[in-house]
Amino acid sequence: MILDGAILAGGRARRMGGVAKALLTVGGARIVDRQLAVLAPLVREVFVVAPAPLDGVSLRAVPDLRAGLGPLAGIEAALAASDADALLIVAGDMPALSPSLLAHLSTVAPEADAVAPRIGGRAEPLCARYSRRALPPVRARLDRGELAVHALLDELRAVFVDEATVRALDPSLVGLASVNTPDELARLEALLSAR
Repeated sequence: MILDGAILAGGRARRMGGVAKALLTVGGARIVDRQLAVLAPLVREVFVVAPAPLDGVSLRAVPDLRAGLGPLAGIEAALAASDADALLIVAGDMPALSPSLLAHLSTVAPEADAVAPRIGGRAEPLCARYSRRALPPVRARLDRGELAVHALLDELRAVFVDEATVRALDPSLVGLASVNTPDELARLEALLSAR
């Protein structure tokens, strides 16, 4: 299976003052650089889904095909921009991706339309693998104005990695932590500094 990686970095980041979250520094490195280090060994190409290239980042930038519609539109843009069999797609505000969890997501259930971790009964659709077969359902949801990414997984032949497996691969679950506010950034910085 040929895999590409996509970092969704096109959000407005209102709660972070509009700064590009992928460019924030956590644990001494920019989030995008930390993500690239984890994704690159697993995929053929890593690119960012963003309106324009990120400052100082040499990755190909792919804009949303439908601006302002959130992560689901980012998934659409990622799937449309790649000819890989599937993509590992992550939110651009997850600074501590787990290499072992992403390696597991990249190989388990190759027949699935999507593979996502599920913690506490809730799936994490923005740290997941999506087959190119998911593109038509993604487009159909966007056409209908149904933007919830969690609901997309209910429409797909999705496989969920159970919490016990996720915790075996990422015991602290820090790999699924995202940075949406300055307080979350400070907490994650402290957690990563303590490691």
